[in-house]
Amino acid sequence: MSTVLTDGSGIDDQSSAPEPPSASTRRRIPARDIAVTIVGTIGMLAVLWLLVSWLFSLSVTVFITGSMSPTMPTGTGAIVQSVSAAELQVGDVVTVHRPDTGTPVTHRVVEIDDVEGSPESRALTLKGDDNAYPDRDTYVVDEVGRVVASLPGVGTVIIWLKHPIAMGAIAVIVAAIAAWALWPSRQGRAAPRH
Repeated sequence: MSTVLTDGSGIDDQSSAPEPPSASTRRRIPARDIAVTIVGTIGMLAVLWLLVSWLFSLSVTVFITGSMSPTMPTGTGAIVQSVSAAELQVGDVVTVHRPDTGTPVTHRVVEIDDVEGSPESRALTLKGDDNAYPDRDTYVVDEVGRVVASLPGVGTVIIWLKHPIAMGAIAVIVAAIAAWALWPSRQGRAAPRH
């Protein structure tokens, strides 16, 4: 639709609706905005994980042996929820601590027995899926960590991220992006005065 305007001089001024911007004139999203969005999203996810893990008694465990293969091979990361022993069923995968060393072990429950004189406790017999025989120890527990989700390969990434060099590199990258985001842009700088 066009409009004809005259200014009294006899010259017609024809104007029309503005043309849509071409691909070359469209506003591009600056790289700094993308970087800040990515870092901010990762930060928000970390805060969300901390909140959810606190509310639901969750933690992460990493499988460093192949005793639970093929279901949970070496390098698997698992989310573990703290539950009372009375809630367990045969077939659950749980994390307990070895009585002699205190080392955590994550295996499948193959047998559950009541503990006389302790109604909340259970005696658990565990077995790794890839092991020929059940664990030699019976674990008497009131509370355990039950695996609620797992993902192969994630544990390897978690172990790498916990390495001091990786943590230092991440800190430097985040600090650099924060400094970059706060640094005045060229458009925001005032023109020099003469």
